[in-house]
Amino acid sequence: MRGVVSAGMAAAIEQLGFTDCFDEVHGASAGAFAGAFLLAGQAAYLTGLYPYGFGNPVFASARRVMRGRPVFDLDYVVGEVWRRQRPLRTDRILARGIGLHCTATDVDRAAIVELADLTDDQQIRTAMLASSRLPWLAGGPVTFRGHQLLDATLAEPIPVHAARTSATDMLVLQTRPHGIAHSPLSGPVARLTDSYLRTLNPALVTLRETRSERYDRLSAELAGAAADTSAEPAVCIIRPPAGARLVGQMENRAGALAVAGSHGMRAAWMALTGADPDLVSAPRGYLPAAGPAPDSASPSEQPASGSVSSGSLC
Repeated sequence: MRGVVSAGMAAAIEQLGFTDCFDEVHGASAGAFAGAFLLAGQAAYLTGLYPYGFGNPVFASARRVMRGRPVFDLDYVVGEVWRRQRPLRTDRILARGIGLHCTATDVDRAAIVELADLTDDQQIRTAMLASSRLPWLAGGPVTFRGHQLLDATLAEPIPVHAARTSATDMLVLQTRPHGIAHSPLSGPVARLTDSYLRTLNPALVTLRETRSERYDRLSAELAGAAADTSAEPAVCIIRPPAGARLVGQMENRAGALAVAGSHGMRAAWMALTGADPDLVSAPRGYLPAAGPAPDSASPSEQPASGSVSSGSLC
């Protein structure tokens, strides 16, 4: 649920007209959602869906555990809500000309894998599901391109490994305020998760146990690169300011999620323009599920493609 912060940051990039400044967009877990909606021209839409979509008991309910089902039903969100009820325009992602890279954890190798060269709607949705498949909490591994895949943050907490190999500039969006370390899973959830991971590959347990340490180390490394004007690739980091409310991973209160999304948008807006925006709430329409099919959009409705040299959004 903390992904609402990066969704708000992506909404600022979208509203400021900076989306086409990037050659690639890399996303891990909820960051894959933000990346996909940004490339579809729907980042602001996603930010609004967090309070009113993810809070739906159909998506998240501890009661389902008693029936042997996962706590989070991401298949319902990605396959039903974002396909029919509140459609993600994957046709716009494919037409944009900017590569969407979702990362995930390969179960057999206990290593990060990059899911790129996504060529149709089903591949985009499957890559998003694989990237966000929290072990045990969101169900079993997702099969894609011959691999069994789980949530990306098990293997790589911030999706920068692939971008570093080719980018000259990286903009990194982080959801924790300055000075807030990564928090490990609570004891009961950690034990249940480890028990599940052990049945798949014991090496995955080690990844889970060291995830917070690796996140903090990588976060500090990126902060050092951002402060170094000679760093290659050049790194810019956007994070919520110190003192901003930390959104819990299970947060479902509409008010708290709306505030967190606005904090993300303000942080990105200020970082990119130097000005503190006056955030307003105003009606904004999107194509309803019953509207024209994606492939019937007129040329004027298609987003312009274009980019600058080797820019990556992570």
